[in-house]
Amino acid sequence: MYLVPLDLPVALRDDNIAKIALYAVKKVMAVEDPAIVIQWNFAGFNDVPAVPGFRNGDMNQSKQAIVTHFIEHGGVDVKNLNTVFVFRSNNELGEAENKLPKWVRHQNGVPDVCESAVIHKVTSSGQIDVTIFRYAFNR
Repeated sequence: MYLVPLDLPVALRDDNIAKIALYAVKKVMAVEDPAIVIQWNFAGFNDVPAVPGFRNGDMNQSKQAIVTHFIEHGGVDVKNLNTVFVFRSNNELGEAENKLPKWVRHQNGVPDVCESAVIHKVTSSGQIDVTIFRYAFNR
């Protein structure tokens, strides 16, 4: 079954993000590699006007901190664009997600930091499986 644009996860409806994800599938991912695709929501890092770019006004709670977290937990930042991170196994991706700091998760009254999806490359010809990945950031 093929997904039509409105059935795609929000993160993959953006043309630029979709191009990066397609590049990852064709050039970076091996069969069965998972990748997380992120569409950042900058409002989630600007909830304290006096400290823009930092969630909850905390200088340690930034987009870059999340990017660093994924890289430190085995993610390869495709094209260094902080949008698609390829992992070598589902366990690596799962561990990275499980160890995300609590501040990254959904907070009542504060916009979420992103929309996300997971892609699995399931065949050597490039067939993929895509799913929404709300659980990672919105639980």
